[in-house]
Amino acid sequence: MLKEEQESIRVDIHEGCGRVKFYWLLALADCKTLKAVVEFRHVSSDQHHAISASQAAAAAAESETCRFCGSSPASVDVLVPGRVCSQADCVRYCRNACTKTLSCGHFCAGIRDEQCCLPCLHGCVSESESESVLRQDADDMCMICFSEALSAAPVILLRCGHAFHAHCCDAALQRRWPGPRITFAFMLCPLCKRDMSHATLDDLMTPLTALRDDVQRKALMRLDYEGLRRVDTDQSLTSCQSTDDSVAVLAMDRYAYYMCYKCDKAYYGGEARCEQASSPARRAAFSDDYDPSELVCGACSDVSRAQMCVRHGADFLEYKCRYCCSVAVFFCFGTTHFCAACHDDFQRVTSLARSELPRCPAGPRLTQLTGDECPLHVQHPETGEEFALGCGVCRNAHTF
Repeated sequence: MLKEEQESIRVDIHEGCGRVKFYWLLALADCKTLKAVVEFRHVSSDQHHAISASQAAAAAAESETCRFCGSSPASVDVLVPGRVCSQADCVRYCRNACTKTLSCGHFCAGIRDEQCCLPCLHGCVSESESESVLRQDADDMCMICFSEALSAAPVILLRCGHAFHAHCCDAALQRRWPGPRITFAFMLCPLCKRDMSHATLDDLMTPLTALRDDVQRKALMRLDYEGLRRVDTDQSLTSCQSTDDSVAVLAMDRYAYYMCYKCDKAYYGGEARCEQASSPARRAAFSDDYDPSELVCGACSDVSRAQMCVRHGADFLEYKCRYCCSVAVFFCFGTTHFCAACHDDFQRVTSLARSELPRCPAGPRLTQLTGDECPLHVQHPETGEEFALGCGVCRNAHTF
């Protein structure tokens, strides 16, 4: 129920987030995910009439409440302006918070030891800082965690112009991709989909960028050998660059790569559509429950002493799944190669006698395929035996 004097509700759209603000309530909802947060503010009606929105923020900074969580009572930290409570998260945020106060009187919401302070989260702009305006403010939610407002923790401003909690950016990069297949969406700004870029993130981003370049190089190489890469040589430089980017995206979406537990290199694990063909429930279980130590590339799991490639050594050595005609992703028990689907159903596939296994052509999860042509386009032993496919790069388009 609203007060009588509030005749209308104004909904602002802030960086993809719908927002309704009253002196006693703040409601936020992400327009895409529909995740929402409602915050009830403890402000008396007398204070409402006496304090404007901008003044309320400054008053809260000078009050007895914690500058991060808003709880009371709070204790004073001599190194950080304002009051900070004794909760573990607030103490941790305090240690990384900027120790400066902006010219407008508000505390800097950035991190400690930055050369340039973060622009005011409350929208204050001085004449000398007229160009330093954030597109978000203190009430906006961090679009990485979507559980706390930006003012609830130290913030960093990415080079793309969007602000997020510093610890949320660190956590996202350290957590990396979900599930076994290597993906790189976690490296992107949630709002504009450009790379997260900030001086404090360089140590985390550098190896991740190198990994992405390596996966892209391998995917493009495989796309070339399959004859699926087509670039018009008459295009302009700009359009060629755009085409190259599109081809790279196509290649990385088409092929699935995994991180070898032993050598920390990305290796090929078949086409992504093979994993996507499984049921949503199985994909969810597979993404959440797997043993990283079983992700081993062909070179590190070479149980049949396959002949090494004279050009590429063992870097692109691939194995066939023991139970179907697919490229292996997992290496388990020190003896057995599985594709992703058969690994997901390993208890059933390993319990069958060899005479009960399907013959080539065999699909994932012991599916007997029709026809005579093997999906791998190679001659191999019967299902149930280990077999090295050889160098995945040097096999031509007819044998992929």
